[in-house]
Amino acid sequence: MFSHCRLDEMGLIDDHEGPKLVDLEKYKLGKAVVRKKELFLRIDGTSIYLTRDIGGAVERYEKYKFDKMIYVIPSQQDLHVAQFFKVLELMEFPWAKDRVHVNYGLVLGMSTRKGTVIFLNQIIKEATTVMHEQMQKNEEKYNAVEGPEMTSEELGITGIKIQDMAAKRISNYTFNWDRMLFFEGDTGPYLQYAHLRLASISRKNPHLLPLPPPSEINIDPLITSAHAREIAFLLGTYSDVVKTVLKTHELSGVVTFAFRLSHAISSAWETVIVKGEEDIEKAKARMWLYESARDVLAASMELLGIRPLERM
Repeated sequence: MFSHCRLDEMGLIDDHEGPKLVDLEKYKLGKAVVRKKELFLRIDGTSIYLTRDIGGAVERYEKYKFDKMIYVIPSQQDLHVAQFFKVLELMEFPWAKDRVHVNYGLVLGMSTRKGTVIFLNQIIKEATTVMHEQMQKNEEKYNAVEGPEMTSEELGITGIKIQDMAAKRISNYTFNWDRMLFFEGDTGPYLQYAHLRLASISRKNPHLLPLPPPSEINIDPLITSAHAREIAFLLGTYSDVVKTVLKTHELSGVVTFAFRLSHAISSAWETVIVKGEEDIEKAKARMWLYESARDVLAASMELLGIRPLERM
């Protein structure tokens, strides 16, 4: 258990009858309670939050020697986390600067379609049911799917995750069933649909496989297409998107990128054609572009914790 002796020795504790406080007023953080009654115990006999957090941070560093510790805690606890971080800094731990608070807002209106407030596992179950019903509407495609129940669950989870990560994490948002389950617009199912269309290209054009290495691809046919250039441009920005996410811990940037790429791909279908193209070199160049887009779209989805689907 964390001891306040070091704080005492450093003269940081405002010692008076009642709780033991660290005065953080000059940092505009109020006063942090580090001891309440004997042995840091609350009236109910358990240690207070700040005490446990300090002890936990010390224990984690001693055990893992971390380079960076990320605390994912809702924005309602911003003051508590700020006090906790400042106390560690005042205690002069050299690793105190290596902690990061990733805060997030609230999900409003979390309920079933009938209006009953429920837990996440129930939301997933209902979303899975709806997706399964949608898949069954096309019997031919449904029969081609391996593990339709697992696929429908992945679709439901994709819808939930994308709705949750589409906006800035600090922003509150209202849970919306329609936005989560639609296959059109900026939704999770739309991303899955974009990926499976890309995955279908190699299945429909086996005569073009295996593709030659990129250095042997003639890209001239792509340069003349505005749609192809747009896809290529977006693919080139992906590394910067990832770097920004690592710096800001803001996944909405990845979601935005995935949608932009999916929209660009959708716009290209009618003009950047592979199947039926008689010029083999041109067909291979286009297929190479789509395969590259598929790889990057899949990578962006996996970065969001989503398993890209090839059939649904």
